[in-house]
Amino acid sequence: GKLYRLVADHTVWGRAVFPGVGYLEMVRAAGAAALCDIIFLQPLVIEPLSLLVIECAMFDGRFEVRSGELEGDGEATVHCSGGFDADTRASQADIDHACVRGRLRASAIAVSALYDGFDAVGLQYGPGYRTLACVWCGASDALARLRARATREGTAVHPADLDDALCTDTAIASSGSGEA
Repeated sequence: GKLYRLVADHTVWGRAVFPGVGYLEMVRAAGAAALCDIIFLQPLVIEPLSLLVIECAMFDGRFEVRSGELEGDGEATVHCSGGFDADTRASQADIDHACVRGRLRASAIAVSALYDGFDAVGLQYGPGYRTLACVWCGASDALARLRARATREGTAVHPADLDDALCTDTAIASSGSGEA
């Protein structure tokens, strides 16, 4: 129910799929400050009435995000794994956004073209996951403005906001360098 509503607008080939950034936010919320060696192993398809248990297991500097049926046989599917450091604190540098935008291409990227490109490869962003308002890019940098969110739906950072922040890499790839 509630999980499905959170990710219903993040679909791959017509099926609601838990976003990769959602796994990373789970690990951050569980206490990891720095992540490394992240592997996305198996997509997590969310059905409207599924009774899933999703857990983030942390052990010996490693993590696994896994799921299983609430009343299943105990077999869990690992969706994402990697390493973490609980003691590292991320630095928060002040960024002069106007200066960065000045270094980037004078005109903004057409946001609708980015979403059309995602749709062409099977990733359909519904209204709740179309948060990009404006994107500026250069050969190796990108900057995006996301639409303000009225509610985070019980999350510290909504997965759509994290997902679209990462989508700015696509703007770098589309600017001519060929890679993000």
